[in-house]
Amino acid sequence: MTQVSKSIDITASPKECFAVVSDYERYPEYLKESKEVKIDKKSKGGVDVTFSLELIKKISYTLRMVEKPPKEITWTLVRGDLMKSNNGSWLFEDLGEGKTRATYTIDIELSLFVPGMISKMLIGSNLPSMLESVKKRVEGLKKKL
Repeated sequence: MTQVSKSIDITASPKECFAVVSDYERYPEYLKESKEVKIDKKSKGGVDVTFSLELIKKISYTLRMVEKPPKEITWTLVRGDLMKSNNGSWLFEDLGEGKTRATYTIDIELSLFVPGMISKMLIGSNLPSMLESVKKRVEGLKKKL
């Protein structure tokens, strides 16, 4: 398993950050690797969401998202093309003065047959740009209000 964690400070409240990150079906609008996101089912225990990404090849996986507004979203793998496990979280820490520290953590284990280049892209090389895209989306939406 490989675990990666990274934080970014966003000029917005935890509630505003949570609203953007939990709006899963809009990911393709601002996350370039996301091609399609579909809500499969909602229950008291969480939301099952299927993500289709285009990295070097198209991959799909379903995560069970557990939301604890406005501070936290956690997930576990339901099923996936290339993954044995995928657990992670978003944490939104109020820094005061209208700022939030958003921390993304992922702990993932890929199948034995995943090429190293795909593994590297999935696990961390695109993480900084993904966090910047989330920051830009949250702050951009806030300016429109």
